[in-house]
Amino acid sequence: MLTKALILSLAVTACLADEIVRPCALTDLACIRRNLAINSRCNPNVLGRVPAEYSVQLLKFYAPYFNSSYEDYNLIVRNHNRCRVSEFFFNLSSETVLLGLDCPQLEFESNRTVIQHATFKEDKYFSYRYKGNYPLVRLTTNLRYDNELNLCKSFTFADVTALPAFLISPNDPRTENYLSRDLTELNIFERETFFWRASLLARYFINLILCDFGCNY
Repeated sequence: MLTKALILSLAVTACLADEIVRPCALTDLACIRRNLAINSRCNPNVLGRVPAEYSVQLLKFYAPYFNSSYEDYNLIVRNHNRCRVSEFFFNLSSETVLLGLDCPQLEFESNRTVIQHATFKEDKYFSYRYKGNYPLVRLTTNLRYDNELNLCKSFTFADVTALPAFLISPNDPRTENYLSRDLTELNIFERETFFWRASLLARYFINLILCDFGCNY
């Protein structure tokens, strides 16, 4: 049960009408860390930094609108270290902690396999090299007290605020012929892509910078 006594640095001027409490300045990561640690089971002894570049061996995701599955091999993530906390508050009424991150210039690069699905047909496989830079991705995670503010069991929503600048290099002529030049539905594809990337990004940053919840990314 979330109680006001559990929240550190509770301001007298808190807006109790809607039970929203902002106990920390968004730049005060030590304060945010203390609040997360005292209200959950996370470990506040964190590394305190995110690499400017790191790799993920395999990330799979599904794009229902396009009837396709995707496999990113040796996914390289760049500029994740530039993310910053953009929102942090306790809602005492709903017993929820909201944690928002702004991530500018996120870059992804991978060898991607596309698996195209169709009714009563065999899957078709295509392969290309992908590199994309996203001007701003906003991540919103709701941590609830009914699961002990467990980040590993929480959903993260990603808002892709602008379409990426990207390069695609087909790995074979078949893939080159398959790829569409029509980008009118790219915004749909990117929203579906980040539905799967969002948790990885939020957990990696939070566990290294704010408080370690012990999640597998």
